[in-house]
This record gives sequence, C-alpha cells and structure tokens, in this order.
Amino acid sequence: MCIFYNLFAVLLLLITSIVLCVATCNNAEYEINGECCPMCDPVHKPCDEYTSTTCDSCLVMTYTDAPNGLTECLPCSFCDTSNGLRVKKACTLISNTVCEPLPGYYCIDFFFSSNCPKAIKHSKCSPGQYINQTGTEFSDIVCDDCPAGSYSDGTLCKLHTE
Repeated sequence: MCIFYNLFAVLLLLITSIVLCVATCNNAEYEINGECCPMCDPVHKPCDEYTSTTCDSCLVMTYTDAPNGLTECLPCSFCDTSNGLRVKKACTLISNTVCEPLPGYYCIDFFFSSNCPKAIKHSKCSPGQYINQTGTEFSDIVCDDCPAGSYSDGTLCKLHTE
C-alpha cells in the first residue's frame, strides 16, 4: 500500500511540474515551443529560449495576414483593368487587395475567395431577343427570344405596327 501512495505522489508531482512548465502568455504574446513571444506583424523571426521576437514592417505594396505575422510579407494583388477588374478594397499591411468586376463585367473563377481574379464583359442579346435577366457582378445576362409578332434590337421586345 505504501508503494501505491509513493507512486501516486510521484505521478501527481510530475503532472504538476508539467502544468507549471506550460507557458501562459498574456494578450500581447503568443506561445511557440513553450515560450511566450511578443506579437507583431509581421514576425521576421519567432522568439526562442535565447532571443526575443524579431519584428519587421511590410514594405509598401506588401502585406501579411497570418496570425501573429508568422510569415514573410507577400506582394499585394493588382486589379488589372485588362482583366475587367478594379479595386474594391486597397491592400494594407495586414490584408491583400480585393478586386471586383468593372461595371458591365462579371467575375469568373470566383470559387474559393472573396477576391475576383478575372472578369469578362456581359454578353449582348442578338436582334430578336430581349434581356430576361440582367447581369450582375457574379453572372452573365440571360437572353430569351421575343414572342411572335414582335422584334427587338437586343434589349426589349416591341410589337410590330400594322
């Protein structure tokens, strides 16, 4: 019975020492490898047991959006008008540029992010058709044929006159 209590006491002491060794960082710090490091954006080099965090600032037209800046600065995206784009939200030190389609264009390849990589011009309806659904920044227009006895220049149907 005495061996059981001694084993229990050793185990309890071991658990207590492990809990006390885990770093408890304050709000202005983050934990890496058991060390509390000062936060900054971006971090050039994380702290270790011998040195503090080395902080850098991103240069103009670069950003980092990683938690605690644990990546290098990345180049800001460019919203190219030849790709049918304009700036929706400008690049900052902590976020990339967000592009949107120019008026009269809609975004393609818009699957995995809020940023539009490329846009194309809305289609035009042919003569004899009308715009059934107006295009948006996410979809092209939808055309339909005018009913018999009417005509169109590609926008609205008008009845023939007698």
